[in-house]
Amino acid sequence: AHRYVPNEKNSDGSSVGRILSRIAKEGRKYGVSLGLITQRPSDLAEGVLSQCGTIISMRLNNDRDQAFVKAAMPEGARGFLDSIPALRNRECIICGEGVSIPIRVSFDELEEMKRPASADPSITELWSHSGGEEDMVLRTVQRWRAQGR
Repeated sequence: AHRYVPNEKNSDGSSVGRILSRIAKEGRKYGVSLGLITQRPSDLAEGVLSQCGTIISMRLNNDRDQAFVKAAMPEGARGFLDSIPALRNRECIICGEGVSIPIRVSFDELEEMKRPASADPSITELWSHSGGEEDMVLRTVQRWRAQGR
């Protein structure tokens, strides 16, 4: 969403941004809803986030993003914001019109076959296997010794 409805600093004045902003501001009176997803809420246009009736926030580590979401959340939900940087994978805070009270939710784990392809390496798994480091160290030592002759 931050690409299509950027804050004023990052805006290129595109018609898409203007249209989405207008839907966010005026859509409810026509029964039109808008769902926005971003990893950087502070890069969204402020007016758009303030029009969100329900906010689903997953873990945010950036102070600027946390402050931006906090400003858009209703007063009763602000106590939950302290837990946003500590949320685990598949956990979120939901507040606003979609729920009667702010709640912390844990999503079910998706079956392996239904998950999108991810390039995130499993560091612990990679560390558990030898990557030929011993041979590389041996070759490096041999080259150093050969330079001294």
